[in-house]
Amino acid sequence: MKKIAEKIDFILKNKELSRSNASSIIGCSRNSLNQMIRTKRPFSDKIKEKLLPILEVSREEFESWIIADKYDKKIIEKALESAKWIASSHLADAPRNDDKNKPLILTQNIDKILKEKTLSRTALSKIIKHSQSSLNCAITGKEPLSKNLMKKLSTALEIPEKDLQAWVLADKYPIKILELALKITN
Repeated sequence: MKKIAEKIDFILKNKELSRSNASSIIGCSRNSLNQMIRTKRPFSDKIKEKLLPILEVSREEFESWIIADKYDKKIIEKALESAKWIASSHLADAPRNDDKNKPLILTQNIDKILKEKTLSRTALSKIIKHSQSSLNCAITGKEPLSKNLMKKLSTALEIPEKDLQAWVLADKYPIKILELALKITN
């Protein structure tokens, strides 16, 4: 059973509520809530906003449950290590994600690898047969990094896909959420 399902069911049981009761309270179908709890579809922000007060958990804790179900422990560990490294370094000229105002780990690491291999992003886009514009948007966090592009980057740059996943995860979530997710996986 998924960790998020275990935790939600435990809390609902202690409150003498069923998933059906919870779905009625938050205004979604039981089937939709079950799909979200079983991680078959993502929780919308609207559903989270209504569900969190019922569960009496913070957004951070809830997000950590989702991460713990979605990612392998080693990916979470690497993401946390990367996020802490970036947080402790003061890279003034590093590319930044406007939402979080911190250097993008994915961008930093890919550019470092490209420099070591004396490749440009343009050359990389030709090697992996991917649009340069789309590649730049993914590397700089303006677009999601698709599984297909992740596989191409992993092969071309000779790095594990799990490293790329960890860097994306570290860019997406704050350290506190990553730490909570790691605790759940232990």
